[in-house]
Amino acid sequence: MSTLDAYEQEISYQVESIPMLMQGMKGRWLSNEEQLHALITGSGDSFAAAMLAERLSGFRILCIDPFELSSMLDKYHYRRMLYIVSVSGSTRAALDAMDRAHRHGIKVVAITANAESKLARGADSTILLRFKRTGLLTAGSIGFTASLVASASLAVKMDDVSIDVKGLFLKASDDARDIMLAEHNYIVGDVLTYPLAMYGSAKVYEVLGARASYCRLEQFCHMEVFSLKEGDKVLILSSEDKAKMLVDGLRSNGINSIQLEYSKCEDRTSNSSIGNGNEDLSKILYYTFLLQLIVLNNAKRLGLKECAFIGHRLLGLSSSLIY
Repeated sequence: MSTLDAYEQEISYQVESIPMLMQGMKGRWLSNEEQLHALITGSGDSFAAAMLAERLSGFRILCIDPFELSSMLDKYHYRRMLYIVSVSGSTRAALDAMDRAHRHGIKVVAITANAESKLARGADSTILLRFKRTGLLTAGSIGFTASLVASASLAVKMDDVSIDVKGLFLKASDDARDIMLAEHNYIVGDVLTYPLAMYGSAKVYEVLGARASYCRLEQFCHMEVFSLKEGDKVLILSSEDKAKMLVDGLRSNGINSIQLEYSKCEDRTSNSSIGNGNEDLSKILYYTFLLQLIVLNNAKRLGLKECAFIGHRLLGLSSSLIY
């Protein structure tokens, strides 16, 4: 099996594994007061998952880059719990974050798929991610989605959530079919979807080896818009009016852009009256699947057999800095 085949396989596994994981995350929710005492961190895809938990909590849970954690712990000494997201449980940043937190008297909860990892063994407690995988090294898909669901469970009551994951996946599959990427892509997110813009850019890098920039909607209008060139592609993950205005303006100036809107489908997402947490999580899952499938489809169009990062000359350097 090629690494691209493995990526496709693990994307498909989400339809079965993610609903089961959501069931397993019931009872993890932190009260508003507990959220105010919680920090969350991670690296790479895991950092994007941690940022989503921050947003779903209304920014009560505080997300911090692990590299910045040591200089921030004194300031946030009242934050008595640190959640560390790491699928492998073996990244240097995760282990350093755990050690620093313990030195400051802060309890650590590991969110990981590896119960035997140094992170899981050293943490005060563990939220174990259980999902199906191929066992091959490939670009992150189901591991990211599992991490975001576990992180989200701290901010959203999974006991009250009812989401048709298969329906969202099928909708994303339909919507992703004809979306073509370019040599340089800009993925723009709003207040909720900005971490997904980061995640989507990571998949463009890892799978296609193409250029991508992840941007905030407001800041894009101030900065990246001036770097746009003919042939670039702008994907906007937002239903906001400003996103529509931006797309219309870019198109009128000859820039290839598309607004990727999430729309609630009553036949796909049940119990939609539960609250914003349910709807926001549905939106996050939809955009996650959409980005994964857009990248996969473009890789197939290009005739790729392997994910670009596998043969990259800097893979060794990256690994030496991460582990």
